Amino acid sequence: MSAVGEAYALSPVSAASLQPLLVELLDAARAAWPGVAVSGTGFATHLARVAPETDDVLGTLREMHTNDLFLAAACIEGDAEAPRAFERRMLPGAAKAVARVDADATFVQDVCAELRVRLLVPEGGLPRIASYLGRGPLLHWVQVSAMRLAQTAKRRAKKREVPVDVAELALSVLDDAPDVAPLAAQLKGPFEAAFRAAMGDLTARERNLLRLYLVEEVSSEAIAVMYRVHRATVARWIARARRQVQIGTRKRLAEQQLLESSSFESVMGQVLDGIDLSIASVLGR
Repeated sequence: MSAVGEAYALSPVSAASLQPLLVELLDAARAAWPGVAVSGTGFATHLARVAPETDDVLGTLREMHTNDLFLAAACIEGDAEAPRAFERRMLPGAAKAVARVDADATFVQDVCAELRVRLLVPEGGLPRIASYLGRGPLLHWVQVSAMRLAQTAKRRAKKREVPVDVAELALSVLDDAPDVAPLAAQLKGPFEAAFRAAMGDLTARERNLLRLYLVEEVSSEAIAVMYRVHRATVARWIARARRQVQIGTRKRLAEQQLLESSSFESVMGQVLDGIDLSIASVLGR
């Protein structure tokens, strides 16, 4: 476990004196997180990565929350048990922090699911939990992250209240179809009402899934990690939510009998195939 000594450019004698402390810290961390596995080298390397510059290496290490840094190191190294341990110990506290922003159960659950992915799933490098430096308890750091994410989610929700001309977006696909393009103006108002009503039929989770996938371009694999299901399950959820919007919009417009049957089928076939743009416009504002 020479990584810490190398990070501080310690002499061989000083590095040797550091070894017993590292062994002590490693043993304590393994006892604190039974079942979570990190090699001695991996633990020391992570400590070296996050430890501040100091002349008192031993004192600094003793002041750091090294048990929590051990869990972070395990998550970074990809230990299978580490994410489960993180969820058991950290997510209940994160949920309490989110509830201070909005106590709605679905909101809390969705924010915590997104938090788990943000902190534990790498995106082109180390996962964000690598930025935890061990200056305070990991739980407090996670709660702050959860609170920020919840506040961001609420701001997104407020922005989505800004009116969007979803009908114009959806019906723009008719511009290149001369035979039905003149019908766009006739359909604009009714389509907007029907579409927004269909969107209103979605559950909070269905809206969140579509927002993640269509607006934030989160992959189905990452969403699967958030909800701890298989990627194929996420694909079915997204397809079902999208189809529900299509069916709900179509049903409401059909009931108004605005067009002849043949024209209606032609128009709806083109418009509803491109419904993703309208969905994204509503959920992304």
